[in-house]
Amino acid sequence: MHNGFMVLHGNRLETLTELVVDWLRQHPLAPLDEEIFLVQSNGMAQWLKLQLAGALGISAGFQFQMPARFLWSAYRTALGEDRVPRTSPFDKSRLLWRLYRLLPTLLDAPHFGPLRHFLADDVDGRKRHQLAERLADLFDAYQVYRADWLA
Repeated sequence: MHNGFMVLHGNRLETLTELVVDWLRQHPLAPLDEEIFLVQSNGMAQWLKLQLAGALGISAGFQFQMPARFLWSAYRTALGEDRVPRTSPFDKSRLLWRLYRLLPTLLDAPHFGPLRHFLADDVDGRKRHQLAERLADLFDAYQVYRADWLA
């Protein structure tokens, strides 16, 4: 198989890693090719890199992506780069700033009293930025685990 998509899932990471290592040993990549792994977190990517390096002696030619970013890239490839923006509107870095701009517009609503109280002494915008970042992280996780909640 020169190009393709393989889905491996299970609840024992060690078993999945052994399977991937066996596959990579039997089907080595060409020198400039990259293998893409979809992982659920940056911590998982780091763990898998270390496991692959330990088993193969090196961890090179591997790319680790979150599912949402991979899907957006697939959309751009399938639909055309000129028809799909480079980054998703739900990309965490873009979403952070959209939420940062949105938060002050909510302060006058009566049911956002706790938010108004939290941001009352935020003269330099630091608290608002931290809150927007936490919310962006939360919405980023929703894309993977609770996409229906985003609706």
